[in-house]
Order: sequence, then structure tokens, then C-alpha cells
Amino acid sequence: MKKTLLASLGLTLLLSTSAGAAFAEDADSVPVAKESNLTSLLEYHEQEPNDSFEQANYYFITDAVIGTLGEKVQGTFENYDVYKIMASRSNEIQFTIQGDSYPDSWLELTLYDSNGQKIKRSRNGQYFLNADLEKGKDYYLTVTALGLQPGGHIFDYKISSEVVR
Repeated sequence: MKKTLLASLGLTLLLSTSAGAAFAEDADSVPVAKESNLTSLLEYHEQEPNDSFEQANYYFITDAVIGTLGEKVQGTFENYDVYKIMASRSNEIQFTIQGDSYPDSWLELTLYDSNGQKIKRSRNGQYFLNADLEKGKDYYLTVTALGLQPGGHIFDYKISSEVVR
């Protein structure tokens, strides 16, 4: 019994040491830039319902969120998702959305202030939005599928963001 336990511990130690050395070799071979722009530190899925400012999911800059539009959610056709952003620093942020675009419908990003006043909207067919966020202020980012009709297309999307300056 003791021999089996010691053999298992020895094998575990050997494997963990070998794996650590292999990861260290890989890390050494990757060039490191002076400034690193991470586009996503964490990726998570939206939580329904998030179809109004009151129901908004929190969104954190440099994270990514995955969502869906065009399905029935709790008996209602969904073509609108809302995310609340709390700016911890003043920066220019680029929001990017990845998803399908059809001739009759596409995704649009719109940024609102904490009072629900529109600040900026992505241009038709452009799947990004640059905006200056001020430290200590709250914002809302909405995703809308323009031209989407019940029973039409389903949009699976991913929003990510990065600090531009």
C-alpha cells in the first residue's frame, strides 16, 4: 500500500515538473511586447432578461460577453439586450461586436449615459463603436438587431472591448 502511494506521488511530481518545464519553454519562446492589449480577460454569457436599463447585465471593460437575439425569451420576442458599464478609469474604449449580418438585418451598438440619453451609435453595418468614458460614471451599452422580425434570423453575438487610450 505504501509503495503504491509513494509511486503515485512520485509519478504525479514527475508529471507536474515535466509539464511545468514544457510550459516554461513555450513561455520563453513567445516574444513579449512592451505594451499588451488584452481584448478579453473573461468571457461569459448574458443573463436573461436584460431587455431594459433596469434589467441590464453588468459589463466590464476588456471582458467579453456572448448573447443571442431573435429568440422568444419568457414569451417575448427578443431583439434588444442591455449592458451596464461602470467606468473605473477615463479612457477611450473600442467596443466590437462579432455576429452575423444579413441584407435585411444587422447588429447595432448604442451607448447611453446613466440618464438614458443616447451618446453614440455605431454606423449601419459597422460592428464597432469608439467612445470616451469618464471615470466614476455609469453607461449603458445596447445591442439591437435592426430589421429583425419574429421568426426571422437568430443572432448569436459576442461583444468585446479594449482600451484605445
